[in-house]
Amino acid sequence: MEYLLRLFGTPAIIIAFIAFLGLCLQRSKVSAIIRGTVLAFVGFVLIKTGGGILGGVLTMFSDLFTHAFGLRGVVPSNEAIMALTIDKLGRPAAIILFFAMIVNIFLARYTRFKSIYLSLHLVVFMAFSVTAALTGLGYSEFFCIVFGSLVIGTYMAVFPTLLSRFSRKVIGHNDYCIAHAASTSYLAASYLGKWFGNTSVDVEHVTVSDKFSFLKNPDVATFLTMFFLLGISSLFASNEYMDGILKQQPYLIWLLERSATFAGGLFIAKKGVVLFAEEIVPAFKGFSQVVAPGAIPAVDPMVLFEKSPNAVLIGFLVSFFAELCCIALFPLIGLPIIIPGILASFTCGGTAAIFGNATGGFRGAVIASFFNGLLLCFLPAMVLPLFSHLGVNGVTFADPDFTILSLFIKYTFGLVH
Repeated sequence: MEYLLRLFGTPAIIIAFIAFLGLCLQRSKVSAIIRGTVLAFVGFVLIKTGGGILGGVLTMFSDLFTHAFGLRGVVPSNEAIMALTIDKLGRPAAIILFFAMIVNIFLARYTRFKSIYLSLHLVVFMAFSVTAALTGLGYSEFFCIVFGSLVIGTYMAVFPTLLSRFSRKVIGHNDYCIAHAASTSYLAASYLGKWFGNTSVDVEHVTVSDKFSFLKNPDVATFLTMFFLLGISSLFASNEYMDGILKQQPYLIWLLERSATFAGGLFIAKKGVVLFAEEIVPAFKGFSQVVAPGAIPAVDPMVLFEKSPNAVLIGFLVSFFAELCCIALFPLIGLPIIIPGILASFTCGGTAAIFGNATGGFRGAVIASFFNGLLLCFLPAMVLPLFSHLGVNGVTFADPDFTILSLFIKYTFGLVH
């Protein structure tokens, strides 16, 4: 089961297989099949590589920030809680993943919800959270598999399709749409931008003085953002902690290199997105003609980052600020402190700002990303008791879609069982 989870939890493998199958079904030349399959695979591996670099720097920053300001609380981390519970939940989660894919394809073929969810690593996390929630309420493994397969498979088809109404505003077409575990946040972001924003001021077209024209380059802006965040946090950390991080490296060199590493990771990921998008979209047409005519691929939101670099940075900072507000608020209202998940702040906050900007300009981006930050704290805090039976302390599930579904399970199935 662990091997099955790893295989289906590797998006690059699924992407390469779909590209290969699609090109074969189109009866492309052998050279075109090899080229398309390899480039689709390489593109997604670059996205993963860039994401891994980003995650490494953000994890280090999260630890530094927590130490510097003396924070103690629960860390939302899908990867961590999955690793700690794989022996308990791995078998039903793998089965749910398999049948959820079948349900997704069936709905894409026979209903108006034409999205096929390709961010399968996120489906693995959702399968774990559903299984954990239901077993905690006393439901059997068989019920977990049936319920999880139907609900998650339906989610995989429906939510990217609903979100495509707004994602096409960013992408410019509907050849692909977005599949992510914060789709509820992005839908809310789009409506918040529409209701309270102002499209006359696009965050990507904000006028910058010639003195600060270097900020127009997204790589430079990304570097300076991380330089500032790391620099401020390190000022409040103890000398002993910083010595452990620096490992005899000069402080300024460490600060410059980590900031550059973060900017480089995002650069690599964005280049991978370009390769991926150029190959998977035309190849997917051949795949969908046989499997589900009219279906469109639903992919990771990082494909949007190249189109809206300013929104990504603003969304990251505003979402992170909202999470800091929650740290101050939660002890006053009796909720456990949720340590900001920096990677989620970056990915989900940045994407929420992109959608908020698409419907409500600069104001919409700020409102949307702030609301996203609140979701990233309030939802994990509310469902934390539901996962106490796992015996895992200090960590919980992170993304809004997982936690909202867990809340639904808690307040519906919990009442009747």
